[in-house]
Formats: sequence, structure tokens, C-alpha cells
Amino acid sequence: MKTLLKLLIAGLMLMATGFAQELKRGALPQDPVSASQVSREQIIATGSPQRPAPVVQPKALPQLNPSLGEIARRARAAHAEAPKAQLVVADEPTPQK
Repeated sequence: MKTLLKLLIAGLMLMATGFAQELKRGALPQDPVSASQVSREQIIATGSPQRPAPVVQPKALPQLNPSLGEIARRARAAHAEAPKAQLVVADEPTPQK
């Protein structure tokens, strides 16, 4: 009974994956007479050609005052001038000021 149940579940899984596969070729038309009539029709379009789309120029951003380069230089200078940590040996007492 247990083996039969396992075989049934395996069979259902294989069938489900088989039905889930896509078609390898397109489906045939259902009515071949109407398909041949559609292919014989000609469409003639008249009218003026479309005009090209207008070229949109990008809008320039306003000048930054100060510039981004100057802001970056100031930030690097402030970081370089910031107090740094000092190396303290654990056995040595901290200096008193």
C-alpha cells in the first residue's frame, strides 16, 4: 500500500511536469479557409509621413557655489586635522596632564 502510494505520487508529479511544458511549435489555425483569406488581403496606407520627434536638450544644472571639488577638499582637510587616537600600552600607566 505504501509503495503504491509513492508510485502514484511520482506518476502525478511526472504528469504535472509534462503538462506544464510549452509547445515546441505553434498551434495550427483552427479554420484553414479563413487563414488563406486573411493572407490574400492587402492593406494600403496613405497619408503624410510622420514628422521626426523634436530634439530635447538637457537642462543644465545651476553652478554650485562652492564647487563639489572644493567641498571635497575641505572635507578631506577637516578629516586630516581631526585628533587621532594614540597608541597606549596596557602595562604602562596613562600620562597625567
